[in-house]
Amino acid sequence: MRVNIKSNFLVPGLENEDGLELDRSEITLNELLEELSARAPIRMEYVRPGAKTLDLSEWEVEINGTPYHHFGDGLETLLKDGDTVTIRIMVLGGG
Repeated sequence: MRVNIKSNFLVPGLENEDGLELDRSEITLNELLEELSARAPIRMEYVRPGAKTLDLSEWEVEINGTPYHHFGDGLETLLKDGDTVTIRIMVLGGG
């Protein structure tokens, strides 16, 4: 199964790739984010332990261009082969 990854930052662990080839036939968005965390040289925390949603002040995530929270299962949404997951880190403003 292949999941394409887009982002507004260099995803740690995917420096030379634009997606993941997985030895699984299905994976949830939450499991994918955990997989990305595990592949990073320094662990990234996309989902806080025990959280049912992402912190929108930190991350914006879409599946095939639709915000993940529009899917009924949220982080437990099953991804399909060829899906594109977009991860954006939210930039803090200030002066």
